[in-house]
Amino acid sequence: MTDGPIITLLSYDPEYDVIPHAIFWRPLNYFTITIREGEDGLDAYKGASFVIGNEVSFALRHYRGHPELTVTMYLPHTIDSQREISDAIDLIIRVMVIPRTAVAWRREQPFKYGALEKPREDRFREHEARVLALKIAAQCPNHMASTKHLKAEVPKYIELSPEDLARSKSRPNERVWQQVMGNVVSHQTVGGGPFVQGYAVRTSDGLQVTRKGLDYLKSMGYFVPA
Repeated sequence: MTDGPIITLLSYDPEYDVIPHAIFWRPLNYFTITIREGEDGLDAYKGASFVIGNEVSFALRHYRGHPELTVTMYLPHTIDSQREISDAIDLIIRVMVIPRTAVAWRREQPFKYGALEKPREDRFREHEARVLALKIAAQCPNHMASTKHLKAEVPKYIELSPEDLARSKSRPNERVWQQVMGNVVSHQTVGGGPFVQGYAVRTSDGLQVTRKGLDYLKSMGYFVPA
């Protein structure tokens, strides 16, 4: 198991009112494979609800009409002090392993509806690719995925930047983002990588997520049946 706070995926939506406090440049399926459909006074949405420990409850939702490949984070209306809100956002970002560059907006920042722009520095980097590779492989039979499959799935989880889409200088037949995901599998001895951490084992053409790797994903709210 992992150290620190653990996120639990809830099987129900909150009965209390929630307020939006952050927007992430990642789609809902980046955070969970268990997605429910709902509707409130605003519109129909797809979403999931979580709790960190027994302290911070929150929901992730994507409403019709919201920018594609984004998700909005909601907190209970009872969390109303700026300090509590900021601390909750920081905790969710840390425990869900969300890249800081993927934060499109958070409560203390100005917001103009319809003017959300993806930051240029939000690129697909190897640190994020390591976690995403585990998420993708965990959904496959025997939690095993080839490098080819890992690469093919990436565009479903992140809006690739112009820099990501550029030709790789060392692998001319690939885009930069494809090389980044390929590095996850080829860099087996890199500190912090999934193999060194024990989250995955190398296969002939990719990787397989271990029990420890599944527990790691579960700790960030990404629950995958064993």
